[in-house]
Amino acid sequence: MSHEVIEILIQTTLAVASATVGATILFFIKLNHHKLCSLISFSAGALFGAAVFTFLPEAFEKLSFIELIISISSGIGLFWFISHYIIHVCPACSASHFDEQTTKKFTEIVKLLFVVLSFHSFLDGVAVSTAGFHSHGESVITAILTHKLPEGLALASLMLGAGYSKLRIIRDVVLVESTTILGGLFGVIFLNQFVDIFWLGIIEAHIAGGFLFLAIHAVIGEVFKNHKLMVALSFIGGIALVVSIGLLFHAH
Repeated sequence: MSHEVIEILIQTTLAVASATVGATILFFIKLNHHKLCSLISFSAGALFGAAVFTFLPEAFEKLSFIELIISISSGIGLFWFISHYIIHVCPACSASHFDEQTTKKFTEIVKLLFVVLSFHSFLDGVAVSTAGFHSHGESVITAILTHKLPEGLALASLMLGAGYSKLRIIRDVVLVESTTILGGLFGVIFLNQFVDIFWLGIIEAHIAGGFLFLAIHAVIGEVFKNHKLMVALSFIGGIALVVSIGLLFHAH
């Protein structure tokens, strides 16, 4: 097993662990709406920072401006379609808006939600695997680890409200999030070895588009409805985190 594969396995396993910790926190700490919005906004800022300051600059080196825009749009469009016509592709992005009706709906289509979230997590894993190509790749890892925590918390909160046992909640969160590991292995073994650098640029920009959608979708409702200053500061804090970590590792 190569050093790269081992490194990706460690990073994606940490991502799964982050989501699991988020799910476990729910059983011990009751988060109020204000704290939950802050956590989600912070993680959204981390995703936004990774997209704008890591994925897009690297993708632009491989693609023309038109190719970049099309690829970004494909990522945004895919996540918009799934969220608009199927189910929220990321529960953390809308966790503060989930109500009793949503919980009931979740109970009815739980298998579909697991499929969609597994796809989302798979793309997270692919993002981790491509981070090695970036001079600020550490910021991508940080963004995903940061985002996984509220994602696991939001998924667990829905399952708890729908009547699932704690043991099953942890088991299912781990199973769904484990597709992050599969995505990482797919990226490092297949994409990084056999895919032309042009297509890697397409994939990077596509993932960036998905990150932008998730980040904006996560904060837009709160910014225009509730906790404007807190959401804005948390969002900026998430961006600052990934940028500062990228600069720190780049300096070394």
